[in-house]
Amino acid sequence: MKSFEDAKIEYLKDELLSKHTTYKVGGPCSYMVFPKNVDELKKIVEIIKDNKMKYMILGNGSNVIFSSKKYEGTIINLKYLKDYKIERNKLTAYSGASLPQIALFTVNNGYKGLDFAVGFPASVGGAVFMNAGCYGSEMSDVILDVTYLDENLNMHTIKNDKCKFSYRNSIFKQNKKMIIVSCTIKLTKTKEDLKQLIDERMKKRIQTQPLEKPSAGSVFKNPEGTSAGKLIEDAGLKGKQIGGAKVSEKHANFIINEENATGEDIKKLVKYVSDEVEEKYNIRLETEQEFINF
Repeated sequence: MKSFEDAKIEYLKDELLSKHTTYKVGGPCSYMVFPKNVDELKKIVEIIKDNKMKYMILGNGSNVIFSSKKYEGTIINLKYLKDYKIERNKLTAYSGASLPQIALFTVNNGYKGLDFAVGFPASVGGAVFMNAGCYGSEMSDVILDVTYLDENLNMHTIKNDKCKFSYRNSIFKQNKKMIIVSCTIKLTKTKEDLKQLIDERMKKRIQTQPLEKPSAGSVFKNPEGTSAGKLIEDAGLKGKQIGGAKVSEKHANFIINEENATGEDIKKLVKYVSDEVEEKYNIRLETEQEFINF
């Protein structure tokens, strides 16, 4: 059977996932592969299928929590699929592109639409996958269409209304065999000076979020009519620590890797916080982040 080496695909064996996640947690994976273009991505999926391997896609690693045990399979790291361009008020971006980088690029070129995403810790693919959002906007507000690769190596482009977007959800999250390759985003040319707004938001982010420690952004979805952060803070859980994982004292909906935390520490703390909030307020918090290989 063909291997990644035979196909001349860049790969690492037994690579630590902690090097590739924003929480800095996770054990080794059997293989981590790095497609440089769509043809290489197709070859990788073909090799994975032929060898009956388990696999998953990794972007910026900002919304995933891996356990410490070995992931017996292949991680497809899309960091090289990062091209983007603007044409006729449309931005086309590949899934490995940095969302905050392209958001800033659009702002600097006089476009609004993606300005809400400056500072958002995600790749384009990851943001589409979970319909990421902040400041009252989300990816589904600006996406025109998404191109994906199916498990039979066929490429498809589907319009926004076929993506089944909802709060922190999409068809791609429901069917992980659909690999997001790129998307098209609608922009509006503006004379408005967005740079001041961006600066203010970035200052607020620095003041209110624990950016100095490894984390993965908001842990819990906001229940209807309230915020997860307020519930956690009101429950007196700021500063609660299990192992090396800690509820941030700056922002209660952030868990930080305070000191050599493991994925297991984070999972225990997430459960503890959920249980405490449910006991006090009869509201069960749901996580935005995904636990893998537990």
